[in-house]
Amino acid sequence: MSSSDPALLHALQKLLDNEPFASPWKFRVVSVGEGRCTLELPFRDSLARPGGIMNGPALMAAADCSMWLAIKSLIGIEGDALTSEMTTAFLAPARGESVLCHSSVMQLGKRRIYGTAECRNAAGKIFSHHTLTYARLR
Repeated sequence: MSSSDPALLHALQKLLDNEPFASPWKFRVVSVGEGRCTLELPFRDSLARPGGIMNGPALMAAADCSMWLAIKSLIGIEGDALTSEMTTAFLAPARGESVLCHSSVMQLGKRRIYGTAECRNAAGKIFSHHTLTYARLR
């Protein structure tokens, strides 16, 4: 499955649009490939801390959802996995701009899935780095 697969991209966007947990963030699926996904988190004043800085939980939600969709690109939309661990390093403030979160599955195991995600701006400036572990559902 590549980023040029419009059917997969559309299906993942529809999945996010219909999931109540994802609705507050208004994510947009930008690209998806085998074990990879990029989401856009649009900047809105409701997500800003003082000074117009995107709040940390929003960046963490982008990393979590992006990885969830990257996993689905490998195991199918009907397959599922749950976040079991996430480590986040905030590296710079995302001030008044939308964020692109790029995720990549590093290891797809029978029970555990490991990956990383990075939140950046359109020019590539990094805001946060995340390592994620998911428990695969049977």
